[in-house]
Amino acid sequence: MSHGVDLHLHSTCSDGVLAPLALVELLAACGIRLFALTDHDTLAGQAEAHAAATQLGLSCLSGIELSGRWHGRTVHIVGLGIDPSAPAIGAAIALRRQLRQARARAIAARLDRAGAPGSAAYAGLAAHDTPTRMHFARALVELGAASDVPAAFSRWLGRGKPAHVSAEWPELAATVADIVAAGGAAVLAHPLRYMLSAGQRRTLAGEFRSAGGAALEVVTGGAAPHQIETAVGLALRAGLEGSVGSDCHDPSLPWHRPGRLAKLPEAVVPVWKRWGPATLRSLEA
Repeated sequence: MSHGVDLHLHSTCSDGVLAPLALVELLAACGIRLFALTDHDTLAGQAEAHAAATQLGLSCLSGIELSGRWHGRTVHIVGLGIDPSAPAIGAAIALRRQLRQARARAIAARLDRAGAPGSAAYAGLAAHDTPTRMHFARALVELGAASDVPAAFSRWLGRGKPAHVSAEWPELAATVADIVAAGGAAVLAHPLRYMLSAGQRRTLAGEFRSAGGAALEVVTGGAAPHQIETAVGLALRAGLEGSVGSDCHDPSLPWHRPGRLAKLPEAVVPVWKRWGPATLRSLEA
């Protein structure tokens, strides 16, 4: 059933390449029946995504991906089924917008000092509410300072590179609390992508659950079968439900294209069951 579900997607409202309407049209063509637009630290695309879902007969959960911090490391928490008008989520977004703008200015300055066109790159994205490193990477490619996006990260933007700037995101527990206060379910995104030992990952999942986290992204874009198996064990050990999400930013990248996700293993309770019979019927239609 989870072949018809994708609860981790990005549009041009953050760092995706498709506008919300175009993204939802792609989802419909790929056989997705239930989705959530989870742009980084913004809800700007929600109205368009919900309207497109209604038009195309899809079910849509309000969503967001908030950046948080756990023991000095950046982690990403997806919020599903949130109330976009909740004060807690509005405050969380406003804080991260300030942090992202400050980090963008710092990245531009570091690029300039390193001999890259940082100011020119920043000029093209300064008006964006939630500027990300991906925006800088694409700008560096357009300006001829990198051959492609991976090269921009490996040469300029990645950890330990000249323009890497760490952001002091709010702590994990506070991030989860904001999602819960907005009526949402907090999902630990792509847990196997963090550079952690197996023990650290178990600790992260356990602390996430203790903070009020609901689910772990068991199936994500590009995950191999053994990675899904590892994520299942992590979710079960921590008492977390399971989610699935392609984390699609650019559908031209085949390993993150919607509609190509494995099924959520039956051992894990699907997080989308929280939204009741109407949601489940949409998957069976």
